[in-house]
Amino acid sequence: MEGKILIVTKRQNNLLDSLKYFFEQEKIEYVISDSLHSIEKDITNLIYFHLESEDTLELPIKNNVPIIVIKEKKQLVKNNSHLINYIVTSLIHDETNYTEVQKEYLFKKGIYHIFLQKIHELLENIYHYNNIIYDLTEIKGVPDNWIFNFESISETYAWLSRKNKSLQSNFPRKVINFYDDKIYDDSLKEINYLTEKIVEIKNQMRVIDLFILTKEEYNILKNNYFFRLLLRHVSNTYSLYLIDRNRLEKEEKVILEKMLDGIVVYDDCIYRDTYQDEFSLGYVDCNQAVIDEYNEIFDYIMNTYGYKINSESDGNEFFE
Repeated sequence: MEGKILIVTKRQNNLLDSLKYFFEQEKIEYVISDSLHSIEKDITNLIYFHLESEDTLELPIKNNVPIIVIKEKKQLVKNNSHLINYIVTSLIHDETNYTEVQKEYLFKKGIYHIFLQKIHELLENIYHYNNIIYDLTEIKGVPDNWIFNFESISETYAWLSRKNKSLQSNFPRKVINFYDDKIYDDSLKEINYLTEKIVEIKNQMRVIDLFILTKEEYNILKNNYFFRLLLRHVSNTYSLYLIDRNRLEKEEKVILEKMLDGIVVYDDCIYRDTYQDEFSLGYVDCNQAVIDEYNEIFDYIMNTYGYKINSESDGNEFFE
């Protein structure tokens, strides 16, 4: 939609963050204020957070702009000529300290996603609703899991790129890699992703790569341009380990199945490759128990079966 949204709120919380996320995703212009007293002429819609501590719901607005009132309990504005609609939700008080990835999950799914859908509907208002009330108070707020998928391969690569760039320098990105024809191919998206990874390694971002391979797979991969670059950039901040897949299949079959088709362990989530999904490549899991589990699996596999590479010739020696 075109226009400029004014958000009026006296509270910084997750509900406000969800609106900012939505407007930035949709490239909708918005401003935030803690007062209704001054509304610029270019404002086309108003979203007003009304807190219970504010005794009356009065909107002394001269500009004839459509209004969305967000409250914890139902309360209508009386004797007002404005076009006003309402969303009733307890999220107006949600100040839970979610991780950034958990927030992204909540904004993509669940009650926050429903809230943003209703906001979008009321901003567009193609059916000219007036005094309609969306009551979201009975919708479950806490999710059963913290998993979200991507809608496209492009979205997957974009998320991975943003996530990798946002990591703190003191946290090592832990990556479990398996050989697959889809990886290290010549697609533009894969080339861009791998190029970014090389740049990050050159900039001394901390990364640990585990490559779980057979001897035959390694003989194919070692001739790949990007894999050779990784071998050449082993350093104090970038580590690369080779692991014999055949040995894992014999000794750690259950753990091996948990790692397929590849895992990236971040500080607040894991990303899991799913090559059978031709639409998105993988999904994100923000469950803390899952993050802890894969941190343990990664460290155990690396320390028990990993062969650390210090030079390009080391791989050939490992598989002799």
